[in-house]
Amino acid sequence: MLRIQVNLGSLEILNHQLSACGFGLHKDADRNYIFRVMYSGCFVQQEHGHYVMVLNLIKRISRFGGRTHNYVMKCPVVPAPPNTEHIHCDPDFIQVAREIPVDSWNNELRWSLALRGSVVVALEDASLIQVNVDVQKPLITVQGRRNTVLSPVEVLQTEGQFLPLKLVSGQYAYSMEATCPNVIQHSSEDTVLHIYKRRMGLTKRGGYDNETLSISSVSINQTDTFTWSETTSFVKLIVPTALIQKTKKCADKDSEDLLQSFFRVDVVLTFKETNYRMLWTMENTSPCSNYHIPSVTIHPSVTPKSTAAFTTLNSTILNSVTEEPLISSSMEPQTTSWSTEKGFSKTSMDFQPTSLESQGKPERSVVHS
Repeated sequence: MLRIQVNLGSLEILNHQLSACGFGLHKDADRNYIFRVMYSGCFVQQEHGHYVMVLNLIKRISRFGGRTHNYVMKCPVVPAPPNTEHIHCDPDFIQVAREIPVDSWNNELRWSLALRGSVVVALEDASLIQVNVDVQKPLITVQGRRNTVLSPVEVLQTEGQFLPLKLVSGQYAYSMEATCPNVIQHSSEDTVLHIYKRRMGLTKRGGYDNETLSISSVSINQTDTFTWSETTSFVKLIVPTALIQKTKKCADKDSEDLLQSFFRVDVVLTFKETNYRMLWTMENTSPCSNYHIPSVTIHPSVTPKSTAAFTTLNSTILNSVTEEPLISSSMEPQTTSWSTEKGFSKTSMDFQPTSLESQGKPERSVVHS
């Protein structure tokens, strides 16, 4: 049993104590107190397809006694949210492909596009914001010219370009946000990549805008040789260019004697606040150049890794501008869930385990007052 004295006048101190067990108490805009529990939190058990935790709230009446209210927090186990993103950057365009999300009742939603958080248009009117959209279930792919839809971003003294784009439908939002490396004519010794941190499934519009996710682990399928660092919004990866870069002859008939460098990186991220992996794939193509690009050198201590963790969906998507095939996306469904219950009140909290043993748990459950 865990017993914590609650002082609603000092939530910051209280949440410092609660966070050790994956709990949090916050006040929303309507002055309701919201008690959140991560599914991996203390005393959370799994029973008949539900996550269960017993919560005892004690309102002190006198110095020597109080009144106890018992609550059972119970949330169903539901499938994982779509957790993959496939980005293709070339000198002129950015393209992002993700799985099409559904709501908690498996209903398809009518989506609009929100660019930079202000301009909202229906999918069929995407050309108004100079974006092309292609829907071929289970994927939705968006494409735009880099100089039109991307914004400069600086992460830990390195620069890139950011696509501030979301799908929105009613109260729901779904991130199509992505980054591209800056276009450079000649390769450098290291390749710097920026990954935007966020929840990968459906979110409430504006609901997680101030949330900070913390990295638990990072891996790259192509190599173990890399470094990473993070800010509140981004993960920065630095990979030796020679380990990932390849070259090909330019497809342009006027540039047949030139070479073009390209690379693909498959990254797996996990966050402390979630229980699903984020699968992030970047394919980048540089401008054609007559610059000699060094061949890939593999040192004995560096072994290229298998990309088996990423299962490719071989769906061919056509560029609505050029009518040429676009990328194939890598998707790997995981398992996670979240849910909501009402009924939170007052001053002192006891947490008791139920009779079942703890099992692997997704994200969190929520109680509103």
